[in-house]
Amino acid sequence: MKNLIRLKYVLLFLCLQLISCEKAPIRSDVEGFWRLERFTVLSTDETVECKRLYYSITRQVTEVTDKGGNGFGTYICRTGYEDDENTLVLRDFKVRAGTGDNGVDAPIEKLRHYGIDSQEETKFRIVHCDGKTMTLESGYARLELKKF
Repeated sequence: MKNLIRLKYVLLFLCLQLISCEKAPIRSDVEGFWRLERFTVLSTDETVECKRLYYSITRQVTEVTDKGGNGFGTYICRTGYEDDENTLVLRDFKVRAGTGDNGVDAPIEKLRHYGIDSQEETKFRIVHCDGKTMTLESGYARLELKKF
């Protein structure tokens, strides 16, 4: 009888441990708050200097936001990785509303101000990331970001 009670306590303890686990970042050097300094459109070699545009990258959600009063809006999307976590994949951009989205697709003409050319999916090769600066490159643009 004593062993059965002990076994129940051990199982309860293990269940509580599983429930309370926090989800750690997949790539802690990539995930966090970044300021978009500039991006270069690859097809034209045009470099765009950015004024107070930010990326907030987490293991499941990424938010891009305009804090400079440029009128570009705030959008969220799903975050993922491919190619042994060497490619950052941003999917399904929506217009930000409250703590989530409002279900409206982000307009591509606004996303281009963040160096993104697709509402559905953009794959960024992680060219460089040391936790302080990061360079991402897609088929559309090369982004230069600085940790915020």
